[in-house]
Amino acid sequence: MYLAAIEHVDNYRLDAVKECLARCFADLGLDEKNPLGQYVHPGDCVFIKPNWVASRWRASCPHTDSLYCVITHPAVIEAVVDFTAIALEGRGRIILGDNPSIDADFEELMEFTKMRRLEKKYEGLLTIKDLRPLVCDDLANYGKRDKMVSQDGDDAGTVQVNLGRESLFYGMDPVRFRGVFDERDETIAAHSGEQQLYTYSRSLYNADVYISIPKMKTHQKVGATLNLKGLVGSIADKNQLVHWQVGYPAIHGDEYPSKEAYEAGQKAKVKHRGAWPGNDTIWRMVVDLYQGMRKRKRRYFSVIDGIMAGEGQGPFCPTAKYANTLVAADHLLVADLVAARYMGLDPERISYLAYFLQHPVDGVALDQIGVIHGNRNMQGFFKAHTRYRDFQVVEAWREILYPL
Repeated sequence: MYLAAIEHVDNYRLDAVKECLARCFADLGLDEKNPLGQYVHPGDCVFIKPNWVASRWRASCPHTDSLYCVITHPAVIEAVVDFTAIALEGRGRIILGDNPSIDADFEELMEFTKMRRLEKKYEGLLTIKDLRPLVCDDLANYGKRDKMVSQDGDDAGTVQVNLGRESLFYGMDPVRFRGVFDERDETIAAHSGEQQLYTYSRSLYNADVYISIPKMKTHQKVGATLNLKGLVGSIADKNQLVHWQVGYPAIHGDEYPSKEAYEAGQKAKVKHRGAWPGNDTIWRMVVDLYQGMRKRKRRYFSVIDGIMAGEGQGPFCPTAKYANTLVAADHLLVADLVAARYMGLDPERISYLAYFLQHPVDGVALDQIGVIHGNRNMQGFFKAHTRYRDFQVVEAWREILYPL
């Protein structure tokens, strides 16, 4: 039986967030004084990954609420770091980092979130890393590899994983695969036949403990983005990430739903490629990323930041949703299933979650998950006749709302 905790807090004051997190730990039956000690041991290397997808609102967004409905709030990050430091007892290493969207300005992000102060607070114990080897310093050049700017990336290097026949792209014709760049040759080469490659940042992949702190948010390409979709931020070679297949269904593509939409998209200033439920590609990439992570044994913990969450046009242009919620669990998939249902979504209608319900890992099934709130078991959590926090989705994604 797996457990997940749901607790509520209505603000981002650090003391309030830590008190809410302490209640989550109590729900999970963890030690009061050293709750993460079950997962984090002195001498460990702990990688903590927030959602740092963006450093500002994109100009194409139709509205701009607080950026904290897009990225993880620093108070939640600091609270998790504080509990991690207690468990390490001054011995070991904390790496706080991400492979953000290629156009994010990392130093702008650090200035906005004030996260660099954690390096001073935990001097000698904590390091912050921008893991990207390539960045886009002008969104007008997005997708053009020769216009990207090189940087150091992960100083520990990379780890390449070949999923081979285990990949959900195995057996598919890769001719229409599209990654981050317009140059698709390397995307196709990475996913041809028994070569199904993903290149992870070594600092993240080889850590003894992986702590994920995603934002609770809807997503126009996969329905919801939480822990598993957040693993996009584990990958150093972004062009290995297949996001869609060029074209429309009549020509075996899933970039747009029809020829008319495809032709209109070619002329549109703001493109929404792959942003529809008929995208049969990107969810496979999410499954692959999780399968790739599972190739190495490590300990996990997740805290999902849904205090100010994001609904509607996620991941870059959501509307703020004051869900006032933290979700915690020691299994990434369990946390995602619980969070998605609490958002008012049906996990069995979100393709990458449905896949793992149909092909279970670690014995995870909905009837094997207990959800605790206030030290009370939320009986019938997944089958209750409610949408709980009732997140809104764009019209095309209404099918993933939990049926009432």
